[in-house]
This record gives sequence, structure tokens and C-alpha cells, in this order.
Amino acid sequence: MTKPLFLLSNDDGVHAAGIRALAQAVEPFADWLIVAPHVERSGSGHAISLSTPLRLEQLASNIFAVEGTPADCVMFAMSKLVSRRPDFVISGINRGCNIGQDTLYSGTVAAAMEGCLHGIPAIAVSRQGRRAFALADYADAIKIVSLLFQNPALLAPARAAVLNVNIPDVPLSRMQGFAVAKLGRRIYDNQIAESVDPRGRPYYWVGGGGEDTQPIAGSDCTLLAAHYITLTALSPDHADFKVNEALHAGLAGALNQSMDNVR
Repeated sequence: MTKPLFLLSNDDGVHAAGIRALAQAVEPFADWLIVAPHVERSGSGHAISLSTPLRLEQLASNIFAVEGTPADCVMFAMSKLVSRRPDFVISGINRGCNIGQDTLYSGTVAAAMEGCLHGIPAIAVSRQGRRAFALADYADAIKIVSLLFQNPALLAPARAAVLNVNIPDVPLSRMQGFAVAKLGRRIYDNQIAESVDPRGRPYYWVGGGGEDTQPIAGSDCTLLAAHYITLTALSPDHADFKVNEALHAGLAGALNQSMDNVR
């Protein structure tokens, strides 16, 4: 019997321990193919490389490095590398959580979203904590990912969205369980660090710390802090339907009337 095919990617890079952990987690359930950036591309969002070429390096029979963004990797894999249509696109396991507005910046989420845009069920998985994780540090995260696929039918409601999963940085024995969460609000340190390189030229470093969040009940930020594994469905449709209705009720008509006056 042919196993399902899972396409794996990330934004930490093809050599990251987290993506090796992800492969271990899905090994009992599926054949897998890793197509990931050749270096870390954290914070790249859903960027695609329109003005630079993509270069490919095969590291093993089912592991490929792409000189591009996470979204590039999934797009390239779908066009050039997969032998059959993947049953899931899974991105991660990211080093560091992706909660609140992180989901807008995250290459981890973007790789999964690219799979969603191809009509494939997609999951982004992140592990809280920013220290240098070794493969052993993902042991509990591997168990969590395995649980998700022991009954994949439970994931069916998220087929038209990305299921964003965040795992708290505590032992499994202290995790409170799974919780479906709305997006919260991170509080970033937006200061840009400035320094001088050895040749005397100034440089600037974007992306400071900032672990604070707004206390929003039921949000991924709040629930993750309480040691829940958070599940949030992210839609590729960014339209705000309530605001659109309000605009249609007032602004569109007024603008059309103004256009008639200047024709």
C-alpha cells in the first residue's frame, strides 16, 4: 500500500534540527520530501524570488536545498520535484513561536500557506523558545506532531486554511493540552540596532526581542503562555468582509457619485 506523501519545508534552513525532527515525526505515517532554503530565511514572509534565479542542491535522495525563500521552496517543489501530488504540506518545526502578528512575517507560515494556495492541506508547526535547539530538544514536539496525524480526519475542517500550531517550551508533562485559539497581539521591540563593521561602515540590525503580549482572552499568545498547544486556522483570504460591507454601504456609492460629477 502506498503511503501518503508529505512535502516538508521551513524558514530555519534545510540543515535545521527542527526539520529533521519533523521528518522523524511523520515517518510512521508518510513518505516525505524536504525542500527547504539553503540558509535561514526567518522573517521572509510570503516573498517569492522574481528578480533572482533559484539554484537547487540535492543533499540526499529526498532532501533538497533551494537558494530562495520558503514560499519559493514549496512552489519549486510542486512544479519540479514532487513525483505525485502531496497529501500535506508541513512547515517547521520552527525554532521560536509564530503567534499573533508573527504570522504575517513568518516564512514558516508562508511555506504552509503556499501549499494551501496549491489546494493542499497545510500545517505550520513552531516550538516556543529561541535558544539553539538540538534534535533532542524536539522530542516532545515530535510526539505532538505525531498525535496530529494519528487521526488525520480530525484535520479536515482546516483543509482550506493553514493550521498554525504552536508548542509551549515546557516538558510534555506540564502541557495543558490542545486549544483552538484566535490570533493574539505581540508587543515587539521595534528599535533598530546600529553599529559599525570592521571597515568603518555603519550597519543596522532589524528584529529585536520582545516577548510581551497583550492579555487577550482565548488568544494564541495567552494560551501558549499558559502552556497550551495552540491551534489556529489561518485563511489565505485576507479580505475583511465586515469592513467591505460597511464600505459598500457608504463609500462606494459616494465615490461613484463623485465620479459622475467629474466626468
